[in-house]
Amino acid sequence: QIVALGHSAVRGHVAENEMWPEVLESMLRAKGSPVHVINAGVNGETTGELLARVDSAVPAGTRIVILAINGYNDAHRLKEGSVNAAANIAAIKSKLRAKGVRIVDAMGLIISVLKQPGMVLPDRIHLNAEGCRKVAAMLAGMVR
Repeated sequence: QIVALGHSAVRGHVAENEMWPEVLESMLRAKGSPVHVINAGVNGETTGELLARVDSAVPAGTRIVILAINGYNDAHRLKEGSVNAAANIAAIKSKLRAKGVRIVDAMGLIISVLKQPGMVLPDRIHLNAEGCRKVAAMLAGMVR
């Protein structure tokens, strides 16, 4: 079992079957892996909000968490901005490690795809279906 955890970099703004966690599950199953990828992304979520729900979002039996969170929403939604984002992300990772979960930090990968031509929605901050397919293909080799 794999959990994709984060903000809109996970939940996305495309059809559910086009979101990268769902595409990743399809790719892995096509290779014979009986994996289930849970999309536990929440659009607009801050690092503090994710920290508060990390235990409930990652069920027992989860082997891998693909983490995609940064301080973007903190900076845009919170009065104090992203001043606590790094500490919150470190605490999220610490909680996951304490559960014995392997963490794949996917935020940098997602940002690199966002910067490529033809991979983003008109809002210029969210992946389109093609961008999601590219992210899923890159992650498929990382989560065997």
